[in-house]
Amino acid sequence: MNIQTRRYDLHAASGVLGFVKDLWAGLAMVELWRTFAWDEIQQRYRRSMLGVSWIILSFLMFVGGVSFFFSALSGRELESFIVYVALGYAAFIFISGNFIDGCQVFTSSHVWIKALSLPYSVHVYRSLFRSLLIFALQMVVVIPLMIWSGWVPGLLTLLVVPTLVLYVVNAVAVQYLLGLISARYEDVGHLVTSITRLLIFVTPILWVREGLDGARAFAADLNPLTHYVEIFRAPLLGEMPRMTSWAVVIGVTFAIWLAAALCAAVFRRRLPYWL
Repeated sequence: MNIQTRRYDLHAASGVLGFVKDLWAGLAMVELWRTFAWDEIQQRYRRSMLGVSWIILSFLMFVGGVSFFFSALSGRELESFIVYVALGYAAFIFISGNFIDGCQVFTSSHVWIKALSLPYSVHVYRSLFRSLLIFALQMVVVIPLMIWSGWVPGLLTLLVVPTLVLYVVNAVAVQYLLGLISARYEDVGHLVTSITRLLIFVTPILWVREGLDGARAFAADLNPLTHYVEIFRAPLLGEMPRMTSWAVVIGVTFAIWLAAALCAAVFRRRLPYWL
């Protein structure tokens, strides 16, 4: 099959069906996007003496610094607050990182998109897998901290499995949607980056959501990331996430997928012309 025929097969189909075919075709190319993702991480730290260990080191520096300065204000013991911050920050980096990476997922791959007839979703899966690798390295640090603080896994810990599935499913739609929009409107990427920098202060990572009431609790719950972080962190702390948080996460994920499908149905075929 020549390049022209392959290009027609992969990108000529329009509408939501074309979007679904693109996602499925890209998912089948596991070795390709997995290799791309690992190579990008290695290239980022290629000339560094510590290499990818900087991911772990920078994570530890943030968790240690925040815990030292904010633990006295949290109402929690130091060991408990360290784990609270570590889990929340790991979840936040993964979620917010998908916003930022999503804005660049197609523009940073413009050479590949124009040169090869690959499914566009390959670039989304590559970016997502890279985020998952970073998340896994951070959890290598978090789990010993949890054990040090006296953590004992229970039945609630199993709730992390559907949470991670929701995280991944949500990330695919977020990156595809933002990738298309940012390819057309470059200012979107700058806007998303600016908003993401603020979100860490309004998401319960440096501070504790429990105990808030009135207007402050309402304002915290208006932030969807509060709920995304809670359904991951609460089970690992032996707490049951609020049903409100599950409802918000599922509802937001559904809305993002709907928006991604509609946007892809209309604009996906125009992507090469915008890059």
